Amino acid sequence: MGENALLAGQGAPLEKVTHRSVKDEVAERFATLIASGVLNVGDALPSERELAATMGVSRETIRGALLILSTKGIVSVVQGARTKVVSDDVGGLGLSAFFSGRVTDYALEDVHEGRLMVEERVARLAAQRVDAATIAELEKLIDKQAAAMGDPVRFLIADRAFHTTIYQSCGNAVLSDLATTLYSYQLDHRRRAIGADGAIAQSIEDHRVILAALKAGDAKALAEGLGVHERRIYDSTRAVLSTSEQKASE
Repeated sequence: MGENALLAGQGAPLEKVTHRSVKDEVAERFATLIASGVLNVGDALPSERELAATMGVSRETIRGALLILSTKGIVSVVQGARTKVVSDDVGGLGLSAFFSGRVTDYALEDVHEGRLMVEERVARLAAQRVDAATIAELEKLIDKQAAAMGDPVRFLIADRAFHTTIYQSCGNAVLSDLATTLYSYQLDHRRRAIGADGAIAQSIEDHRVILAALKAGDAKALAEGLGVHERRIYDSTRAVLSTSEQKASE
């Protein structure tokens, strides 16, 4: 399976015009992670080898994507040292999935409601249209998540790939992009929530349930699995927000 197929999340690309290279796509992914707060200024990125394995692309592609970000002053690439985020001003990069607003502008409850609705429809289509290559890629992504236990940033990179791969498998570019956008809101708080004891393990277990339903072509079970998973995300994110509000009021 080639890099373009891995980035699309399935063998056959969705009906959407694009002229970006694979390294441009990966650079945008990194920019999105920075814009959403998963990666913060001062954070060191995983190694090129780890990033390549997690994102399903070559090390050369990772290197090219980081060079794009480096020339824009977003990351610092130093020979022999870990690449670091030095600016969260990503400009137009990473904003295609967020239209033109900031990723934290919507209320958590609104995003939760929207995500439940969109993912239910995505599930109905994905259960009918998913192919064997996509199932195999999802299985690999769960293995990569398990290998990232104790590393929230690395886990979330693989987590995003898992969800977007499922969204892409529905075969509808509009629904896929919308679901990806909704997924990306509140990721800054998700990073803290996933760092709690047992949170990554629970998320991986949810993913196994989701994948089993997808493999069985069971649309109802897939929608239920995605819904249960989203409700856990909502509850843990709300807990993080409540804690932050309490600390701010003290």
